[in-house]
Amino acid sequence: MSTENPASCVSTLDLSGGENRGNPEESHSRGVRSGSKVLRLIWHSLYSQYNQICSRSQTLRQLVCREANKPLPKKLRHTMRLNKSAKRKGYEFYMSDEDRSIPTGIPNCPRGLEYLTTIDQLLVKQKVELLEAFTGFETNNKFTIKNALGQKVYFAAEDNDCCTRNCCGPARPFDMRVFDNFQQEVIHMHRPLACSSCLFPCCLQSIEVSAPPGNVIGTIEQEWSICSPSFRILNHVGDTVMRIEGPFCTFSLCGDVEFNVVSLTGEKIGKISKQWSGLAREIFTDADFFGINFPLDLDVRMKAVLLGATFLIDAMFFEKAGNQETDRPGML
Repeated sequence: MSTENPASCVSTLDLSGGENRGNPEESHSRGVRSGSKVLRLIWHSLYSQYNQICSRSQTLRQLVCREANKPLPKKLRHTMRLNKSAKRKGYEFYMSDEDRSIPTGIPNCPRGLEYLTTIDQLLVKQKVELLEAFTGFETNNKFTIKNALGQKVYFAAEDNDCCTRNCCGPARPFDMRVFDNFQQEVIHMHRPLACSSCLFPCCLQSIEVSAPPGNVIGTIEQEWSICSPSFRILNHVGDTVMRIEGPFCTFSLCGDVEFNVVSLTGEKIGKISKQWSGLAREIFTDADFFGINFPLDLDVRMKAVLLGATFLIDAMFFEKAGNQETDRPGML
C-alpha cells in the first residue's frame, strides 16, 4: 500500500495554479498579442477581398467615367465600341492619359513634335462641310491627323476670312494652325497668295512651316515645270534637303495619286498619296484623304514640313471651287 505525502500534492497544485494565476500582467500581455494576431488576420482577409472587388469593378468604374464625360482608355472604347455611342451623345473625342503619353525631353525637337519621332506614317482626313457640299460656299477646311492605327494625333484648322475664301478659291492665301490633343497650337503654316501655273514662273506657290509658332523650321517651294509638278523642301536655314515629284495627271479617278518624296540624289524616301475616298465623296465634296510616308529616322522638323506640303498639295490640286473640278494635265 503506497502512501503519498499530502504536502507534496498541495505543492504541485500550488505550482500549477501559480503558473496560470500567479502573474496577471504576463497573462494580459499574452492575450493582447493573441488579439492583435486575430485582428491582423481579419484585416489581411478583408484587404484581399477589397482588391478582388476593385479589379472586378474596374470596367464598371470606367463605364461610369464615360457617362461623366471623362477620358477612357482606347482599348476599352474599341472593345465596347463606345466611339459611336459617344458621338451620338455629343461627347468630344476621348483621349486618356494612356493615349496622350508621348516621349519628352528629346533634344533638337520642337515642343509638341515629340510624338513624330516614334512614327513613320501619318493619315490626314479632311472634315466634310455640309454647307460647302450643298451650296458650294467655301468654308474653312478642317483636318484630323491620325497615326497608322487610326488614333488622333493632331487637329488642323484653316484660318481665313470669308471674302478671301470665296473670291480667290483654291489659290487663296491661308494660315493653317495645327493643335495637339491638349488643344495647344504646335505647328503654324502660312501660305501666301500666288499662282501655280507654269505661265507665271515668278509667282509660284510656297508654304512656310513654324514649330512652335514663330520659329520657322522649313519651307516648301514650287519649282517651275510644265509637265509634272515638283517642289523643293528647304530647312530652317534655307538649304534644299529633299524634293517632291508629282504625276503628270493629278485627277483621281478610282485610284490614288502619289507624290514621291526623293532625296537630292534622286532616291525615293517617302511619298504623299491622295487616297481614293469613294465616288460620292469625290464628286460632291472636296474632303480628301491623304497618307504621308517618311523614314522613321527622318528629322522630326522635316516630318512636320512634309505635313505642310500635304496641305499645299491639297489646296493646289484637289481643292474645288464651288464643287467644280478644275484639275488639268500638267502645270498649265
